[in-house]
Amino acid sequence: MDLKRLGISAITSAQWSAGKDLQEYAQMGIQGIGLWRSKLQDIDLLEYRRQLMSRAMTVTNLCFTGQFTLGVDAAIQDGMQALQTAEHVGSDIVLVISGPIGDLTMKEADQRVVDGLQELAVEAHKRHIKLALEALHPMDMTQWSIIPTVDKALDLIDKIHHDSVGLMLDFYNTWWDPKLPEAIERSRGRILCVQLADWRNPTRSFTDRTVPGRGVAPLADLIAQVESTGYSGWYDLEIFSDELWALDDYRPLLQEMIRWWSNVGEERDDA
Repeated sequence: MDLKRLGISAITSAQWSAGKDLQEYAQMGIQGIGLWRSKLQDIDLLEYRRQLMSRAMTVTNLCFTGQFTLGVDAAIQDGMQALQTAEHVGSDIVLVISGPIGDLTMKEADQRVVDGLQELAVEAHKRHIKLALEALHPMDMTQWSIIPTVDKALDLIDKIHHDSVGLMLDFYNTWWDPKLPEAIERSRGRILCVQLADWRNPTRSFTDRTVPGRGVAPLADLIAQVESTGYSGWYDLEIFSDELWALDDYRPLLQEMIRWWSNVGEERDDA
């Protein structure tokens, strides 16, 4: 695959600063970066954008906003701030997490997500920004998201029915779903970005993702399915890993990812 379509989510290099992320990624030939709002606190966003532009780097998405199930009004306010930040750094995609189930019924939780995103979508449209709703693994139902499958995310996107709302497709969270191939086809034209990490076998904790090629998720096959829909956007490496974060130097594992990515597609062609 073309290296020009590979980004790295800044959470992968969690202990690096926002500036060091740019420096190190660019030196490895990476042109895309998935920004985390937590890394942008207390820095000059306009100067940061100038640094991005000087390195010819693109913000693949800004992570994250949402959490509508915890309170729609507060979530909308946070979403407005995220859209403003996205505009400052030049990101045209903001990732959205629905929020946990809490003490709500599923119907109540779904409605909060729909109501919140419908309002945020109006402001996103004004700013020429897309909102990317993400499905997370079912184990996150009580902490982060009521959306455990791509089909559930698409059901809510259908209800929201706004051109500024699409899908963030995260393979670490969804590879296990036997209905994922059909859901990818259903996502045709609505995928805004794709996130990559492999599932370690056995996985040991919530923060135990690994580099593609080391785990059991069929990532190359899933990428081929996404490409068959006509998708031509970014893929982001997004690794939550205590093991990775404890390293003194992230570069060897990032370079391993680059090598794996360079071989995706060639392996299928040789099959």
